Parts: sequence; structure tokens; C-alpha cells
Amino acid sequence: MTQIIKKIKGLYKVFILLIDLFIILGSYVLVFYVRYGTLPEFNFRPFLNASPYMLLAAVIYIDMFKVLSFYRKSVYDVLKSIASTVSLLGITTIAVTYMLQGFSFPRLILLITPVVQFLLLGAFNIALLYMRRHLLGEKEIMVICTSQDHDGIMKKIDYFIRKDKIAKKLVLDVSQEKIIMRRLKDMDEVFISASVPAEIKADIIRRCMGGRQVIYVVPHLFEISLINADIMQLDDIPAFMVGKLGLTVEQAFVKRIEDIIISLLMIIITSPLMLIVSILIKATSKGPVFFIQERLTKNNRSFNLIKFRTMRTDAEALTGPVLSEENDPRVTKLGKILRKTRIDELPQFFNVIKGDMSVVGPRPERPFFVEQFLHELPEYEHRFSVKAGITGYAQIFGNYGTSPEDKLRYDLLYIRNCSLLLDIKLIFQTIRVIFTPGSTYKKEDSQIKGKVPKSSDYKRKYSKKTAI
Repeated sequence: MTQIIKKIKGLYKVFILLIDLFIILGSYVLVFYVRYGTLPEFNFRPFLNASPYMLLAAVIYIDMFKVLSFYRKSVYDVLKSIASTVSLLGITTIAVTYMLQGFSFPRLILLITPVVQFLLLGAFNIALLYMRRHLLGEKEIMVICTSQDHDGIMKKIDYFIRKDKIAKKLVLDVSQEKIIMRRLKDMDEVFISASVPAEIKADIIRRCMGGRQVIYVVPHLFEISLINADIMQLDDIPAFMVGKLGLTVEQAFVKRIEDIIISLLMIIITSPLMLIVSILIKATSKGPVFFIQERLTKNNRSFNLIKFRTMRTDAEALTGPVLSEENDPRVTKLGKILRKTRIDELPQFFNVIKGDMSVVGPRPERPFFVEQFLHELPEYEHRFSVKAGITGYAQIFGNYGTSPEDKLRYDLLYIRNCSLLLDIKLIFQTIRVIFTPGSTYKKEDSQIKGKVPKSSDYKRKYSKKTAI
């Protein structure tokens, strides 16, 4: 069966595209029949006049939102692509019929049809997704890393491929270069860790680019700086112009307006909830309602971060500054709920109004930890080229066990791609994460070479008799 699929690989996407287009136009015909019981010429004629333009727009949007791409897609990803396609297509259809003066095109049809398109396209493409997973069979993968990062990268990859059928998994050290190059052609997917030397990484990518392999590369921190670089010409030589990190004056102005509007709305909307939480914190544990702590923001400027208190007041009395982890014994029962739902972060909108933070940006860190991170990761200082934020890439895709180096990768990716549209997208993704169970913690807890203390130290030193 796999061989048959490979033979028709060049045609099946065309076939799927034709079916998608048939569903898009057929949905209009179906809704006309349901609404009128027939195809009234006076109302149906504007649809026929606009259909060539609708088909052209549909092809563009299907390609733009990668509706025909199923590789590594979830059901959510498929439905998201289809929703974007039919929404934009619906707007385009309204504009086209207006320009063609098709005023007899029923408005009810224009409003209902995108919903029908979403349902039919969604059902068809989800069925294709499951068929593809079943028919393509097992994958052969190769992981290339060094002995130092072997355990860390394998945990991440095993979690990533957990739902796949794996026929063969080769884990090779970079010292086995000859074996790596000889076996590349047999693999379906190749994972390259950040620690692989640039020369070997370049050779692997060069060999795989013309083949069937899909390559996953964990970027070195300096490689992130090349993202969105401008292409320049040095006479007849192409070159990347890497601009400095941070926001332009215009971006900073727009972002500040965005921060003020969103923060004011959130404070007004959540004020009843914040009042209830304040009462519950006072009623369930001793200590203040708010937790105030020194953090660092843009240009390493210190400020007082405000959060709802989720820990005991003497949480660091015996251990000093420690990083939080899963099942942290210092967190109160109510604190666990507040952290899981991110409600403890709500007072930070006052920090945003004050100008210490942004809604979206790298999380503000304590000076104690920043000093240690800078010793291990010199690039860590680049996080402070923008204001600290309430949410960001690291908070959406990471967790309390994500290493500082991986969080730094996310932060630098955000800073390099910062825009108003990206901020809006990350805010909506944050809302989705809040309502996704288990999104805050994972089992593993990897810190920089174990040098940063963890909250488990508190559990060993703190007597159970003192627990609240």
C-alpha cells in the first residue's frame, strides 16, 4: 500500500484540491436548495457570475493556509486552516458580488454557506488526516546529538513522536559521522540537536534537502538572529543584514497603546474575580494577599512585580531563592488552583499600566537567577532588549520544567519576530493554554547543569509540622 501511495504522490494533492473546490461551490448549491427548494435564476445568477473569482480566491487561500498539508498536523490545526480559509473566502465573495453588482445574491446564503463549508471541508480533511496516518505506516527516524545533551533531547523527541508508529529509531553521536552520512538516505525524519557542530549540521542538511527526509533542527542561539534578516547585495555577493534586537520607535509606541488598552479592559473585566481571590487568600492562609518581588525588565531595570500570593510566606526561609517545579511543596492548596488557571498573574496588569511590563514579552526574572544564567548563557542579556511580559512564547509552549536555555530560544524568537499581529495571536493562544489541562507542568525538570537550586530542597529541609 505504501508503494502505491508513493506512485500517486504527485497527483493526490491535485485530486484533493479538486474535491475541496467542489465542496466549496457545492455548499452554495446545497444551501440554495435548502433555502428555496430549487435554484431560482434571479438569485442564483449572481453566484454563477462570481464563481470563477471565488474559485481563484479559494485556490489562493487553500495554499496560503496550507489546507492540503497534513504532515505533523493535529485535528485542531486542520480545522484552524479551514476556518481561516472559509472566513476569508466569505469576505472575498461578498466583495466580488458587490463589485459585480450582484445585489440579488441573498445575504442569508452568504452568511450560512461558510458554516456549511467549514463543516463539510472539516469532515473531509479530518478523514484524510486519519487515512494518511494509517496508510503511511511506520517512520524511520534518526537523532543526532552529543553525549552531553543526549538525555535532555531524547526526552523531548520521545514526547514529540509519542503518537507515531516508529519502525526504527537511530540515536547517533556526532563522533559517528560516517555512520550518520551512510544511513541518512534510509530515514524519514532527522532530528539535529543544537550542540551538533555547524560543519556537520550543514553537511547533513545539504544531503537531506534533495531527498525525502524531513529535518528538525534545534537552533543555536546565534542562529535565531538570522531570522527575518534583510537580504542585501555586496556588489554581486548576497548577504544577510542582521539588525539589532529590540523595537523601533514606531513599534514601541504601538505596543504601549496595545498594552494600555488590553490591561485596562482586563482589569475592568476581572475586578470581581480579583476581589473574590483576595478574600479567599486571606481566608485560607496566613500572610498578605499580594506577593511583591524584585524582577528585571528592559535594560536590566529592576521593578516590583505584583502577583497573588500562592506560596507560604516563609517559602524561602531555609533555602534562599529557588526555582519552582512540579508538586512544589511551598505552594498552598489555593495557590495550586491559581497557578493552574494563571489567575495569580492578573495583578501584573497593574505593572503593565505603570509601564514596567508589556502584556506580551519575556517573563521577568529575579536578579539572583539572571546573574547565574548570564554566567552559563551570555546571550541571556538579549532578553532585556524589550520589556518583560505577562505571557509569551516560553509561557505558551514551555512549562515550569523547561530549561532556561530553551526558554531563551523562545524569548529571542519572539523579540526577533515581534509585531502587533503576533502579540494578538499569542494572547489568544494563552487563553487556549489556560483551558488546556496539564499545560503548565511536565514531569521532567531540567535546569542549567543542576547549578540552580530547586524547590525540592525545601521539602527536605522543611518540617511537615509547619505546613499550613
